[in-house]
Amino acid sequence: MDRRGTTALAAAAAGAALGCALLRGRRGGESSSSRSSSRSSSPAAELIDGKAIAASVRKEVAVEVAELVATYCVRPGLGVVVVGERRDSQTYVRNKKRAAEEVGFHSVDVTLPGTASEEEILGAIRSLNANSEVHAILVQLPLPDHVDEARVLREVAVDKDADGFSAQNFGNMCLRGGERPLALPCTPAGIVQLLQRSGVEVGGKRAVVVGRSNIVGTPCAVLLQQLDATVTTCHSRTRDIAAHVREADIVVAAVGRPRFVRGDWLKPGAVVVDVGINAVEDATKKRGYRLVGDVDFDSARLVASKITPVPGGVGPMTIAMLVRNTLDLARYHVLDKEAPPKVVSPARSRATYRMEAVAREDPVPPDIVVSQSVEPLPVERVAASAGLLEDEIELYGKHKAKVDAAAVAARLAPSRRPGSLVVVTGINPTKFGEGKSTTTIGVSQALGAVLGKRVVTTVRQPSQGPMFGIKGGAAGGGYSQVIPMEEMNSHLTGDIHAVVAANNLVAAALEARVFHERTQKDEALFNRLCPARKDGARPLAAPLAARLKRIGVTRPVTDAAELDAAERKALVRLDVDVETVAWKRVLDTCDRFLRKVEIGRNPTEKGQTRETGFDIAVASEIMAVLALATDAADLRARLGAMLVAKSASGADVTCDDLGVTGALTVLLKDALMPTLMQTLEGTPVLVHCGPFANIAHGNSSVVADRVALDLVGPDGFVVTEAGFGTDIGGEKNFDIKARLADLAPTCVVVVATVRALKSHGAGALDAGCVNVAHHVRCVVDKFRLPCVVAVNRFATDTDDEIALVRRRCLEAGATAAVEATHFARGGAGAVDLARALVDACAAYRRAPPTFRHLYPLDAPLRDKIATVCTEIYLAARVEYSQLAAAQLDACERDDRLNRLPICVAKTQYSLSTDPEAKGAPAGHTFYVRELKPSLGAGFVVVLAGDIMTIPGLPTRPNYYDIDLDTTTGKVLGLS
Repeated sequence: MDRRGTTALAAAAAGAALGCALLRGRRGGESSSSRSSSRSSSPAAELIDGKAIAASVRKEVAVEVAELVATYCVRPGLGVVVVGERRDSQTYVRNKKRAAEEVGFHSVDVTLPGTASEEEILGAIRSLNANSEVHAILVQLPLPDHVDEARVLREVAVDKDADGFSAQNFGNMCLRGGERPLALPCTPAGIVQLLQRSGVEVGGKRAVVVGRSNIVGTPCAVLLQQLDATVTTCHSRTRDIAAHVREADIVVAAVGRPRFVRGDWLKPGAVVVDVGINAVEDATKKRGYRLVGDVDFDSARLVASKITPVPGGVGPMTIAMLVRNTLDLARYHVLDKEAPPKVVSPARSRATYRMEAVAREDPVPPDIVVSQSVEPLPVERVAASAGLLEDEIELYGKHKAKVDAAAVAARLAPSRRPGSLVVVTGINPTKFGEGKSTTTIGVSQALGAVLGKRVVTTVRQPSQGPMFGIKGGAAGGGYSQVIPMEEMNSHLTGDIHAVVAANNLVAAALEARVFHERTQKDEALFNRLCPARKDGARPLAAPLAARLKRIGVTRPVTDAAELDAAERKALVRLDVDVETVAWKRVLDTCDRFLRKVEIGRNPTEKGQTRETGFDIAVASEIMAVLALATDAADLRARLGAMLVAKSASGADVTCDDLGVTGALTVLLKDALMPTLMQTLEGTPVLVHCGPFANIAHGNSSVVADRVALDLVGPDGFVVTEAGFGTDIGGEKNFDIKARLADLAPTCVVVVATVRALKSHGAGALDAGCVNVAHHVRCVVDKFRLPCVVAVNRFATDTDDEIALVRRRCLEAGATAAVEATHFARGGAGAVDLARALVDACAAYRRAPPTFRHLYPLDAPLRDKIATVCTEIYLAARVEYSQLAAAQLDACERDDRLNRLPICVAKTQYSLSTDPEAKGAPAGHTFYVRELKPSLGAGFVVVLAGDIMTIPGLPTRPNYYDIDLDTTTGKVLGLS
């Protein structure tokens, strides 16, 4: 129902003429009843329940209003101007008051007699414009004939335009790429919400809007077009309207004439939205009339697939969208007037994240071209949509911001009710690519921008090594990517550089300490580390004071001069056994020639040479520590616990012993904050940390996930990506990250493609399906989580091939297996996948949780390794090198290490240690060559096969294609 009622539409001068045009469009000599009779055997259309959907919207608004009141002491106010005593206007005002009270608004009603002058009406509006407690104004139409309706509506301030009818709001709505309107026309916005929340896909469909009023028809056509529908508007001058309607997948009737659109006009299976509400005489009714729509409901419901009833369809949504507009305008007013604390606006809004539709091309252009074809939203607006306050973000340019996780936790933790955590993983990757990052972004866009769910995506920061090497960036691709992709893939906010600086500071500190201990006697070393003041006192630096306890000095000591000779020696001499040094330098570049190097060759180092090597930055333990830390205190404790070597007596030498922990924490304090970015469709993304999955634990940060879960609330979704396949990033998410941070997943997505599975089957798809089936079984049987498979479709795939993959996944135990086309279609191409996720999460949360880890922490270390190798990698046995066997024995003698989870570093291309063994190889021998304790991160790294911890560059690296257009400043060739 258009809240303006029958009169507003019928008052359009073309009302009667439109009726004639509609009648001309009917088939001659064929009555509606005869057409209905011929289809009487067809199933009736599904009713789109506007009352239920509107109630859901009002409930969401009520929650957000309560947050606004609690946080800013601002209660949204709606002013309503009613002129005259029309019965339909009075009914609407009563319903509006009821809805306002339900969601927690306060209402200011101005009632004027029908004889009120135009100036009196304008004066009432000016008074509401000046009232700071009124954030939105509604003028009830129609106005009396003696009043210039257009002039009255122009008097309403743009920033209080509850209807979205002002020239500025209406114009911004119509402009592609323009400013976002402060409010949308209520009835058209309600129509769009009815379609989206009823599962109607609009993109690519033909829509016919019958009626072109400024209230409903015209704005409705604009909004449908922005959702990628092909729209035809029919009006009083349109010839053969019935023929146009018969071509439509979606029909919106907004005529103001009873039962004009008939069932025999409709295309079978069409979706029908009936906006009209008309009173027709009916002696059987107590009031003498009944309400009907603009559509002949009885005949239409036998042809349509879905239809809105009258009443109970569009009408309730109009009021629901009015309260949504009022809330959004209230937030805008808090921002505009800089009321403390200042709001970013409009937090936690369910409005579409990106109003202007993304123009899609076929074939899909290169990723960088797609990214640069869209103007990103200001990051402040992205923050607002995520529910972040202005003082919780720190801007890094126009499109990036650091998020103060501690501030968010302090605000939301007391009422913490986190949402669903969805982990996206995949099959063993192939050279063809499976699109796991693309799926992560695509399904997030579907959840947020299409279905209107609260969603935050958490992904890792890409390393520059693969970007300039062979793999390329990691921002997703096609029409499902994080933008601007050139900013995400290059430097971002400098977090990886901070990790490099911190890691190499540890290396420099260690080498320097060894050098100085070798070249100085105990007394000289003590004097330099504990220098005397003029009064002779030797105050202890904090790291040295802490070290006293570790060397067994338990009495209080504030002056190092109090120590005896033995204590002084133990304090200042670490006595590092250089043969046990495991710490390597790192850089964020693929450079094979740094895998093994000799340091200390310069004469100034006095013969202190040593063979060592470099790792890539994302393999650094510091990167893992950053990703697993829960807050600054936890970060500092983990950094201090990092083991860098052993002493000659076998004691641990840690970063705390080197005295470098505080400096490391300072270097990483900003890196502990996730970076806020956005998807192509404007949904929020937190980018944080970047540990590789094949050589580290391969998941984004605990901090990002926790912030995201708090922000989305109990009904929202956090979509995070685990690196490579379920066997690597997935297992490490479940056994390391989820365990250490208490982040139990709600659902898992496994990504697969026909091309990749054919590669696993040596060209045979069915044979290759054993790989995806194994990954599904791991999720369902080993970790006891619901599994949804995303089958990313390529142009070369056939329907039979897609069907086969889906069937094999369901047979393996998947909850659902869904075809997805988000690379080419963005969020619209992942709607079915998103719905499957929503259903799987809802079902899982209704029952007692079943999630479990693969092994208990109190199992011996070798048993944990055997469990992962046999149950996940399908190995028959584990074989250790001589070095690994000795390291394993040592780790098992150390109860701290023996109780840690394991992090297997292996090839991502196979379940085995042989990258050429495709499919699901079973019964193989799993080769372990080395073990590395990571006390700070909290796991033991198990290096298997020939895995390298720093990649090399290929013959033709990606950097050949990367350049800068020095005229436009645009980055070129990034993939």
